[in-house]
Amino acid sequence: MNAPWRYFAGLVAGFFLVFGATVAAFYLNLGVPSRLSSWAFQLAQKKRALAAQASSPKLLIVGGSATLFGISAKEIECETGYRSINLANHAALGPTYMLREAQRAAKSGDTVLLAFEYELYDFGKVERVGTDSLQVDYIVSRDPDFFRSLLPMEKWNVFMLTPNERLLQGLENRVWPEAPRDMGVYDVRYVNDWGDQTHHAEAERPAQRNSIAQKKSCLSSGLPKQPKAFASIKSFCEWAQARQIRVLATYPNLCDQPEYHLPTAMRTAKTIRDSFSALNVPVIGDYTDSLLPVEQFFDSHYHLTEEAAVARTRRLIPQLMSFLFRCPCDNSTRTRARVVYRRTISDDPSTFGSFRSRQVSQLHARGRKRENSTYAHKIERHRTLMPLL
Repeated sequence: MNAPWRYFAGLVAGFFLVFGATVAAFYLNLGVPSRLSSWAFQLAQKKRALAAQASSPKLLIVGGSATLFGISAKEIECETGYRSINLANHAALGPTYMLREAQRAAKSGDTVLLAFEYELYDFGKVERVGTDSLQVDYIVSRDPDFFRSLLPMEKWNVFMLTPNERLLQGLENRVWPEAPRDMGVYDVRYVNDWGDQTHHAEAERPAQRNSIAQKKSCLSSGLPKQPKAFASIKSFCEWAQARQIRVLATYPNLCDQPEYHLPTAMRTAKTIRDSFSALNVPVIGDYTDSLLPVEQFFDSHYHLTEEAAVARTRRLIPQLMSFLFRCPCDNSTRTRARVVYRRTISDDPSTFGSFRSRQVSQLHARGRKRENSTYAHKIERHRTLMPLL
């Protein structure tokens, strides 16, 4: 009888020994950088710095890489004079983490524009199924504080989703860090001072792009009536409202497919709009505004080329204008609108063009004169801004 008990006791002791060693290795991995999440981490660091330097009121654009590649904060600022920062990062980080980053950056009087990929609306808590390996790696290696803020079950899921190979690599990285590798366009050096991705021009598109038209979004397969992400979005909106921060939403850019015009896709878009409406968050535009031909995409069905991103942003700007310059929590934005309006209808052409003050002063110093066609542009901007005053 003693032998079976000794065998069982040995099994139990061995289990707890291995489990204890795995837990110790996991905690030794917390905060140890890895190569897998380096690009996303560098993006987050740069965008935190840009947002910290920007004065309020400002526009913060939040989303995954579809927003990083597809909405130009630089174009918005140059066309409206409203300080804009693109906070978008890798979609694998999930909406909960992205909203946490937005909370770090947003101040009273700011406006936050949410432009999540369709798949992200079905991301909620960290679960055993559906969680991306990059998200797990990022939490473990780059943001231990976020790991500690998770619910106990979420912490357990992160632990269970971290493979033994990753634990061994992390222990090795404590002594011999991984060497960086060339990731092409996915380099923080190619992010400009507005947080936009650059170096993804049409002429620089990769040769093999057949997969772009073949990939499908969950827009065509549908979302549940209560998408998981809206628990985090609701918490963020309540936080923002308490601090007089406006929240807006829009649809992500996506390579057009015939099935995106069928009833299922329409219901998906309506579910998103209705869920935001329940939180008193205006949704800008229609989802079909963001469905674009395959020729305008760079290397993914969510990544526009630079030229297409600028064109898409220019179509978005008129819809944004009334929200940016009618923020109820900050009277200075209305004053700012009047300044933009006066610049727009000024008789001196050298003061027209980009609303950013240093560009205006440079134009004035050079004594450059605008062409006669600029006058028509002034009149159009006059018609846009006049109702805001």
